[in-house]
Amino acid sequence: TPKLELLCQYYVGEIVTSMTRASLVAGGAESLIYVTATGKIGALLPFMSREDVDFYTHLEGSLRDEVPRPTGRDPQAYRSYYAPARHIVDGDLCDAFNALPHDKQTKIAEQLDRTAGEISKKLEDVRNSLL
Repeated sequence: TPKLELLCQYYVGEIVTSMTRASLVAGGAESLIYVTATGKIGALLPFMSREDVDFYTHLEGSLRDEVPRPTGRDPQAYRSYYAPARHIVDGDLCDAFNALPHDKQTKIAEQLDRTAGEISKKLEDVRNSLL
């Protein structure tokens, strides 16, 4: 009998009602597109290199301390609500980099040995690869 192997897990925050593997851009990489009960559309994108995994993991870690939390909850605790988040980078948290004041962007960029512009460009490239 075939068995499934748990590769990653992540709390979306809502009930996922549909999921499909698709490419929304002609010639683009495939991703998992999901829809929730309230109509939210989300995507799970695979990273193409280990360098990207390291970059986004460090960016996410830096942003956990800098991004304002409307509910006061730690983003990692929220994404691990039912089970620990595993092998997933929180794209919503990474996307919050562009909403930070310039001085905080510069501080985070220095921690990653990049400029704030390079980080914003990298985030935009990922978004454009999906849409």
